[in-house]
Amino acid sequence: MRPAMTTRHALPLAVALLACATGSGASRETSGGTSSSTARSSSTARGPSNPTSTSAAPASRTPAAPGRELSPRAQRLFAEAVATAEEQKRLKVPTDWETLERRWRAVTEAEPVPEAWFNLGLALQHRGRPDEARAAYQRALDLEPRLAPAAANLLLLEEPADPAAAAQRWSELARRFPDDAVSRARLAALYEGAGQHAEAWKLGREALLRDPRAVAAYKAMMRVAFARGKLDLAHLLAVKARKLDDTDPEIVAFVGDVLASEKDAPGAVAQWKKAVALDEGYLPARYALLADAFGKQHWEGVAEQARAILRSAPDARVQLALGVALRYLGKPDQALAAYDQAEKLGGGKLPEVHLARGVALMKSKEQCEPALAALRRYVAEAGPAAAAEGPAMRLTRECEQIVLAGRQAEEAAREMKAEAEREAARKAAAQPKEVRPTGTRAPEAAPQQPSGGPAAGPHAMPSPARPATVAADGG
Repeated sequence: MRPAMTTRHALPLAVALLACATGSGASRETSGGTSSSTARSSSTARGPSNPTSTSAAPASRTPAAPGRELSPRAQRLFAEAVATAEEQKRLKVPTDWETLERRWRAVTEAEPVPEAWFNLGLALQHRGRPDEARAAYQRALDLEPRLAPAAANLLLLEEPADPAAAAQRWSELARRFPDDAVSRARLAALYEGAGQHAEAWKLGREALLRDPRAVAAYKAMMRVAFARGKLDLAHLLAVKARKLDDTDPEIVAFVGDVLASEKDAPGAVAQWKKAVALDEGYLPARYALLADAFGKQHWEGVAEQARAILRSAPDARVQLALGVALRYLGKPDQALAAYDQAEKLGGGKLPEVHLARGVALMKSKEQCEPALAALRRYVAEAGPAAAAEGPAMRLTRECEQIVLAGRQAEEAAREMKAEAEREAARKAAAQPKEVRPTGTRAPEAAPQQPSGGPAAGPHAMPSPARPATVAADGG
């Protein structure tokens, strides 16, 4: 993995300050003067009699073994392997390490040439086969103990994790090979990572005196200049390093860091994007772009960079940042799921996740009671002093008021309903009822007469007499 730069990019959240540090660990430089996931290593050896550098990022030259002659076949195979490497470099195409592995393996099968074993190890290392590369480097050293690049690359593969132990090993290698630039460049990086800038600068200069193309030395020195606030010098050293290796995203991202310190935000973003274009998995540039997007509240950009980082390295704070972006993008359910994942990744040691969850529940889901529980948990875990510096206290009071108002409204509604029920009962009780005398029968209904005249029969009633009509008088 490529190292993180010495600068740190703060990721300000809308609900909490989440510092996403890119770290300042010492880079795992190879004898090629650059770093990569497979550890770039030193120059391809041109042969026992005329060693030069042919790799994409050379740093040291393989010394010739005095008085050693190759058979005609081994010499021809060696020359063909070197020509293949030089042709790839001339065409500026990605190095075909598989082809180079076959070429150098053919040389070793023809004759035990230590430089060929070293170059075979180089190819194997770039192909992600460290155990085989280690065996090849060891074979080269067995054949030629003075082969410093093989010793350096072997140490890179076996470098102790403890910086002090690593520095001791590199110091021993520097004493063993006084003219070796790689060991001094690596020591410069270790001292720079430990904050011992004066010693790092001195070792970087010593490495460049031994090999002016030692990119690792330039990188250590540019970081020292940056730490000392000498931005112009840091930029200049980065430019020189980039001329030696224009495919190293660390150098490009470092230029972005320098421009950011010079308040050139657009220029910094452009450099970080170039670094990501060179290596999509280069995390320091991703973190820088994430912090920039957060500062601008560019939530689509935050989500994009957060997802890219999380594909390579699970990070609780980045997961939390993704959740905040999703909430602002109108996806509260996805945001809450991201907060759950952030809490899991943080191992319960990330109180900001409770604050973010409370905000989402309160603002997006309008669920104040669970929001209030989350906010109170944040205050309990972060501490009253930390919580007082952010929105937690204000949001808690606001949520408490909303919950209280809601409860009062519910109580008022229940009281109104109960009063309505009581009023209905009173009205029903006051309604008069029909009272009938005891023992009387209800009158029978009179029979209806059929239409068309008086009813015939013994009970028929006579029709009443009609009065005479009086003529209207015209007078």
